[in-house]
Amino acid sequence: MIRVAVVGIGAMGQGIVRLLSRARDMKIVGVADTNPLVLESIKPYTPHDAIVTTNSFDLLASRPDVLVEATGTIMEAFSLISQALELKIHVVLMNSEVDQAFGRLLAEKAKKNGVTLTSDAGDQHGVLVRLINEVRMMNFDIVLAGNNKGFLNRYATVESIIAEASKRHLSPRQCVAYTDGTKLAIEMALVANANGFGLLQPGMAGPRATRLEESMKLFDLRRARELGGVVDYVIGANPGGSVFLIGYSDDPTDKFYMDYYKMGDGPFYFFMRPYHLCHFETPFAIREAVDHKAILTQKRRVLEVGCRAKSDLSPGVKLEGIGGRHVYGVLEEAGGLPVVLAGGTVLKRPKRKDESITWEDVSYPKDDSRFVVWEEQHKLDS
Repeated sequence: MIRVAVVGIGAMGQGIVRLLSRARDMKIVGVADTNPLVLESIKPYTPHDAIVTTNSFDLLASRPDVLVEATGTIMEAFSLISQALELKIHVVLMNSEVDQAFGRLLAEKAKKNGVTLTSDAGDQHGVLVRLINEVRMMNFDIVLAGNNKGFLNRYATVESIIAEASKRHLSPRQCVAYTDGTKLAIEMALVANANGFGLLQPGMAGPRATRLEESMKLFDLRRARELGGVVDYVIGANPGGSVFLIGYSDDPTDKFYMDYYKMGDGPFYFFMRPYHLCHFETPFAIREAVDHKAILTQKRRVLEVGCRAKSDLSPGVKLEGIGGRHVYGVLEEAGGLPVVLAGGTVLKRPKRKDESITWEDVSYPKDDSRFVVWEEQHKLDS
C-alpha cells in the first residue's frame, strides 16, 4: 500500500484526494491546506487516522511514501519539499511554479537522498513528455513539442477574470496565470529544460488553428529540426485539451509503414494525445515515483520564463508576481529575470507595456531567501 500525503487542497488537490480515496493500492495518510473550511470539506474522503492540518510540515510526521505538492506557492513549497526529500520521501509536483523556479535544484537534492522528484503525469507538460518518450522509443527524432492553448489574453487581471475563475473553481490569480500565458510558458519551459529543446522565436510563435493537424503547415519544421527540436503552441485548435508532437524520419522502411498506417508520407509526422486529465493521471506519477522513475525533471536551464509588462509601469512599483496586474511570462533564452522571482521586486526605471523587465530593472533585498536559493541553483549550470 502506497502511503500518500497531499498539500494544497484547491481544485486539483481536492480531485486527487477524492480519487485516491477509491484507489486500491494507495492510502491517504495526510492532507494540508491553510484554509480550515477546505479541510473540513475533504474529511469525508480521508481515513479517520489521517493527519488533517493547516501546517503542511505536520504531514511529514505521517511518513508518507509520496508527497503530492499542489499549492502553487514557491518558497513555502520549496522548504517543505526540501525537508521531505531529506526524509527520503518521494515528491510529485502539481505545482509548476516551484517546479520551474527550483525544480533543477530539488532534483539534485532528490538524487542525493535516493528518492524521486517528478512533475505530475496529467498536466500538459507531463503528458507531453510521456508522448515524447513514446515517439522516441519508435526511433523518430522530435522536431516540435506542442501545447494547445484554448484562449490567450496577455493583459488579464484578477478584476477581469473573476467570473471565469469562479466558474472553473480556480483562485483568481491561478486563472489569470492560465489566461495571460504565464502557465503555458512555465509548462513549456519544463518540457524544454528536460529535453534540451530550443525556440523558433522568443515567446514562441503560437499561431491560431482550427484543427491541431494544421500545425504541420504552421511552423518552420526544417529550422526546428536544425535547432535540435523546439517547443511551441497553437491557439484555439480542436480537439481541446490536447498536446502534440511533430517527429521526423527519412528512413525508407519507416516511410512505407507510416504510409500504410495512414500517418502520411513523411518525413515529418504528426502525433497527438487528444486529452490531458490532470489529477486523474496523478496516480500514475505516484506509482512511477515509488519505482524511482520520474515523469519529468529539468536537466539544464536551457530556457527561462521571463517578464513582460502588462501595462505602462512607473519606477517604485512593487511588482505583483504570477497571476497579478503587472507582469506576464514569456518563454525565452535563459538569463533574464524569471517571472517566478518577479513578485515583490521593485522597479527602478519606467517600463512600457509589453517591454521586457530584466534583472537590471528591479531591486530586491539581497538576503531574500528566494534569491539565495536561486544562486545555489544557478551554480549547477555554471
